Amino acid sequence: MKANAWHHRADAISSVVALVGVGGSIVGLPYLDPLAGLVVSGMILKAGVQTGYESTLELVDAAVDPSLLEPIRETIVKVDGVKGCHRLRGRKAGTSLYLDVHIEVYPFLSVSAAHDIGETVRHHIQKTHNQVAEVFIHIDPSYSMGANVDKKRILGNLERRNSDFIPRQRSAEAIVSDIISSHFPKKMCLEHLMLHYLRGRVLLQVQVSMSPEILIRDAMDIAKKAEEEIMKVDASICQVSVQLRLGQRIEQLQLAASKSGANDLHAEKQ
Repeated sequence: MKANAWHHRADAISSVVALVGVGGSIVGLPYLDPLAGLVVSGMILKAGVQTGYESTLELVDAAVDPSLLEPIRETIVKVDGVKGCHRLRGRKAGTSLYLDVHIEVYPFLSVSAAHDIGETVRHHIQKTHNQVAEVFIHIDPSYSMGANVDKKRILGNLERRNSDFIPRQRSAEAIVSDIISSHFPKKMCLEHLMLHYLRGRVLLQVQVSMSPEILIRDAMDIAKKAEEEIMKVDASICQVSVQLRLGQRIEQLQLAASKSGANDLHAEKQ
């Protein structure tokens, strides 16, 4: 369509230029005729180059002007649960726009809750900006690099986190289980362990079970001693929170809900 528009525009303007060239030859200015030819040739060349360049950009991936991404950034940060976003990049393939963005969420959210926020961001972007074909979302924990934060120390901790010296899920479970079994064998039992990685340091959230006859004051003292013992094992562990499980584990609740749903479905079929 654009090529046809340029074609009609070139025809109209070239007719005027040709008229000037022929008129100049008639009145005794013969140099206007070749000059008019050069002008028409230049116009055709310009239209061809411009149309070809725009068509090439539509056939290959091209970067998007950052100013066009600002409305999308505003849409992202308005989503409930999003603390911020960075590395918002876009590329255009044909008439479609593909986005890549890192969103920041509360660092202690569950995986499913963080995933739900990411899907909400995707839905809002595609609903508000029709030209967006796909959004690739990376979820990061939100923490500020304020003036009081030692950036070199954080970067050093991040490098250390990527090494083999920082505990992962399985090794952390082994460490905590060994401490509980050796120091508190009859007082508590490890139920669940959750690791949080913030600024290159490790935070442990330890869920334990204790005897139902134990006093709350005694349970708190045992939990505090357990936290101190765990902190001594690894310098990368900056904080430990031992929590007493009073109800069913979340995995058991999910299993019960799944069985209940399966039974209801079976009853409906009958």
